[in-house]
Amino acid sequence: MLINALQEYKDAEEKLWKEIVNDKEEQYFIEHTDVSIATSLLENLIKLRVLGTELPAYELMLKINKDKALTLIKDLYLSQDLANHAKDQVVDLKGMFADIKNILGKEELEKVLNSKELLRKNKKNKRVQEAIKFALEQDEDR
Repeated sequence: MLINALQEYKDAEEKLWKEIVNDKEEQYFIEHTDVSIATSLLENLIKLRVLGTELPAYELMLKINKDKALTLIKDLYLSQDLANHAKDQVVDLKGMFADIKNILGKEELEKVLNSKELLRKNKKNKRVQEAIKFALEQDEDR
């Protein structure tokens, strides 16, 4: 029945949220995951924007598959006109940029910010500029 499927989905979302923000679960995941399967699942979670899990999922992806995580932000966020996008993806950039800096370092963030994928119109977007400023000012000892 549909009601049962909806309840199972709600329960699964709650369980996912609790586990994705749990430090012990994160560490176990990083140490024991099949990177290719996990990367695909995390990418899907980020694209679906389920229950605010896109930022914790992106942080995990940076830790297990840096190259795919950087490609994802460029393809899904930076290379699209964020001012006219149906989904408000700019809201995620503050956390994503900060995670790149805190996990991979300021030099890696600078590479992303200077990449050809970051559209000129996005560089001029006030909210994108605020996200960049926020990330650059964050302490790396989060």
